[in-house]
Amino acid sequence: MQRARELAEHGRYTTAPNPLVGAVVVRDGVVVGEGWHTRAGGEHAEVAALESSGSAAQGAELYVTLEPCNHYGKTPPCTDAILRAGVVRVVTGQLDPNPRMRGRSVDLLREAGIEVEVLNDADFEKQNEQFLHFMRTGRPFVHIKLATSLDGKIAASNGESKWVTGEAARCRAHLLRAEAGAVLVGAETARVDDPLLTPRDISEEAPMVTRVVLDPHLTLPFDGQLVGTAYIDPVVVFAKEDAGSKDRADELRERAVEVVPAPVVDGKLDLIFVLEELGRRGIRGVLVEGGGETAGRFVGWGLADKLTLFYAPKVLGAEGVPLTGSLKVVGMSEAPRLRVETVEKVGEDIAVTLYPLKEDDLVHRAS
Repeated sequence: MQRARELAEHGRYTTAPNPLVGAVVVRDGVVVGEGWHTRAGGEHAEVAALESSGSAAQGAELYVTLEPCNHYGKTPPCTDAILRAGVVRVVTGQLDPNPRMRGRSVDLLREAGIEVEVLNDADFEKQNEQFLHFMRTGRPFVHIKLATSLDGKIAASNGESKWVTGEAARCRAHLLRAEAGAVLVGAETARVDDPLLTPRDISEEAPMVTRVVLDPHLTLPFDGQLVGTAYIDPVVVFAKEDAGSKDRADELRERAVEVVPAPVVDGKLDLIFVLEELGRRGIRGVLVEGGGETAGRFVGWGLADKLTLFYAPKVLGAEGVPLTGSLKVVGMSEAPRLRVETVEKVGEDIAVTLYPLKEDDLVHRAS
């Protein structure tokens, strides 16, 4: 199973919106076939592993990180391939998170006389955290990524933010974009930085990434990179229902930008509506890249599922742009609680990955 998990990692930056899955075929204690899911629409890991093992799969064991599918989608059911191959035992890391599918393949295989073992190992849960969150909630997994100075500033006092961090950290950000499948920024970041927001230098198999802008007043410039490339990679703009003029919205749509009217809460775009709308499009994860106001709102609303902060060895002073500008914390008891997962050196910078502390985490810490 460790080898299957390693194989699944080959698809981390290419499979969105599908899960990471690896599979190994073993006969008489010898590995005779391996495979992993590379991209949406491509072969599933089980099929790739069985095909690589050929006739040696007859009477063999299959180790796979996620419960095999038993329905027709872009590819035929993996359970059919398992039955045809003559596998006698299947070990899977976890069950399908889809409530309508959960355990159905296990039952089908057992009814056919195949021994099935389900591990429910937390390592497989962690590996597919974005996909599992999406399947269980219908909303994309929200990963906030920010580049900051040591004193918590994401830009200098004049608004300049290129570049806070070094090249290695920026390359890691491209990987995070591909992993999520969608990137989200606020209107000011879109106007001031004119970002492209696509993953670059990944591979030819990297998925198409949806670029998302929270633009309540519909101010996205027509001559910017986002509008100019919307016909290649999707751009979705969320705006107030009465934002701008109808002509402006129509012109953006003519340039392949999708404009989505969104409700307002306390004068701001409703972030829950935004996430649910992205979920309806099948987007499993969204990387929130900026700016500080936007990131602060996701944290403040309790909608951040993960944070990665890239700290550069720089200080920008009190007048710099704060990391989470819209987050208003009156007292220490109101501060969002976070758990440090990893700290690593990335080039000249330090990457800190954190997760929000949940209620059960807090109870455990208190005990």
